[in-house]
Amino acid sequence: MKNILLATTGLFGAALLATAASAQTPKVTIGGFTDFQAGFVSDDFDANTRSQAFRQDTEIQVRVDAKTDAGLGYGAVIDLEADVSNDVNNQGTNAGRVFTYLSGSWGKVELGSNAGAAATSRVDASTLAAATGGINGAWIFQPNDATPLVAGAAFANFVTTSKLVTEHGSVDLVGDEGTINSNKITYYSPRFSGFQIGASYTPKLAARGQTIDRADNDDTFGDILEAGVNFDHQFTNGVKLAASLTGETGSGDESAPGSNEDLAAWAIGALLGYQGFSGALSYGDLGDSQVGSTNTDAAYWSAGVGYDGGIWAASATYLDSEVEAGANDNEFNNLVLGVDYKLAPGITPYAEVSFFEFDDSDVVANNNDGTALIIGTQVAF
Repeated sequence: MKNILLATTGLFGAALLATAASAQTPKVTIGGFTDFQAGFVSDDFDANTRSQAFRQDTEIQVRVDAKTDAGLGYGAVIDLEADVSNDVNNQGTNAGRVFTYLSGSWGKVELGSNAGAAATSRVDASTLAAATGGINGAWIFQPNDATPLVAGAAFANFVTTSKLVTEHGSVDLVGDEGTINSNKITYYSPRFSGFQIGASYTPKLAARGQTIDRADNDDTFGDILEAGVNFDHQFTNGVKLAASLTGETGSGDESAPGSNEDLAAWAIGALLGYQGFSGALSYGDLGDSQVGSTNTDAAYWSAGVGYDGGIWAASATYLDSEVEAGANDNEFNNLVLGVDYKLAPGITPYAEVSFFEFDDSDVVANNNDGTALIIGTQVAF
């Protein structure tokens, strides 16, 4: 950690020594999107529930970009959630991510509440997904509460996305985003011959924005280091190759001896494409850090194929995961088919259908098979 702090201090020093005068006034850019979805769900827990529902997701992004005469780039990104209600992660009437950055020929540093290097470097089936993002998209069209399969149903210890621990969030939630944008410092190298490396440091996973969490005995993760190596290159013959190796470690911050294992997880993925067609595979090992016990182990794999024709795109993505906790074995799998069409600049209608299955070997009542269809339209600006 000392080396990280020294390196960061050096970068700040470089910024202060740079010529104070800017070549131009900082440029402010406003963009964002609004996304309307109609969902239709059928599953084993649909008693006393409607099969259809509507959902609206809106975000406004403010970017500030500038450069000094000495060539130091700097700025900020503010993603404002502009919905009429909060979601389960309290994102709806506040910001989703906020960070400042410094950049130059030496690379880029991001400071603030943002996704880390392991998340941004990741290559897997969702990388090629159309519509909402396939296995990592909006497929779980369910109530946003602590029991998202259906209100009142038991739910625990399932890996439901192709993400490592800090990005995946709680195993007791589907689609949890409460830990993605923890306060952190991230460095990215310049991209050389298709390769880029990144590394992040997060003091506490539960702290983001103005929240400060200094506890080291609360069974959450702290002193988190995550890193990623990413390769992305388009060859002259039209072949595209992308690959990644990512990992993260951290302290379990136990409230009592043996109450929470340390964080240790890694993943590998690759994508091969040609003339709009692409295929991707990934594998992730979350060890015992996902559920916090010495007799547990969690892992996943993903696969996907897709086509991007410029105006329209289609994909099929699949996720299979397993969490072993003693004699209990929780398995999850999800097949998502998606298609989208760029109707005009900025407007994209899409459709996506998910076939998911939760299998709890210990509590049969928790098992659930279902299908979720989403039809939506996104306007980006």
